[in-house]
Amino acid sequence: DNTHGNIIFIDEENSFINSKDFARTVRSSDNYFVLITRENLHELPYSVEEIYGIKTSGKYLNASRVYQEMYNIYSIEQVYPVRPEVVITEDSKAGYQFFAAICDGCDIECECAGGKSRIHDKIKEYQNKEVCVVADGAAIGSEMNRLYEEVKRKENLKLYLPESFEWLILKSGLIDGNRVKDILDHPEDFIRAEEYFSWERYFEKLLVNETEGTILQYSKKDLNGIYLHEKNRNAVLKVLADGNIVLEEKIVGLSDNSYTGTGDGND
Repeated sequence: DNTHGNIIFIDEENSFINSKDFARTVRSSDNYFVLITRENLHELPYSVEEIYGIKTSGKYLNASRVYQEMYNIYSIEQVYPVRPEVVITEDSKAGYQFFAAICDGCDIECECAGGKSRIHDKIKEYQNKEVCVVADGAAIGSEMNRLYEEVKRKENLKLYLPESFEWLILKSGLIDGNRVKDILDHPEDFIRAEEYFSWERYFEKLLVNETEGTILQYSKKDLNGIYLHEKNRNAVLKVLADGNIVLEEKIVGLSDNSYTGTGDGND
């Protein structure tokens, strides 16, 4: 409680890192935590991009990001374009409402898992269909190992993991201004850890504040219909166009924080 602005290393012999008490302590801390463990820490919302594997090479150790951009460490095959028959979103709020509207009328099912811990079970309902999971990469770290194992077994399963749905809207350019661009380019310079338990929550708050009192006013609970107007919808879809998920004839795709294909990793 009396330590501020430091980097704290905690190794795997400290079992308390799995506890709710530890998560509560981290929630109000402005320290940076490096947790060395083989466990999936379900009480903490950590990013898929902040999971590292430690490799041994001769006398030396080095750390490499396990689930990096495009997951090049693990992925041995990427097949495009991706034409899902089913889209599964993490929850039932604005993000699901957006993707459900896009899928409606395109002969694509859209389901919500009801939380990141339920995605795995929802996938099992669609064993023989091409499935794309859309989830918040900024907080799904604890589920990533289990999801990755599923991806290795099933070539018909793809993951799309942007920071959050709010990040997609901010990235689309609908909210004009250099300030938003600067934040998206360097979020670590703006997000105060003691105020926001995860980057996902920060981006939600930022979008709410930036659109308050405007035609684009955002609510996570109920999607503002303005985001489904063709111009606005396509601006958000364009953010996904680095790859090629085909939901309709317009541009839809995977961004840099996406994973497709099969892989083999030993980290």
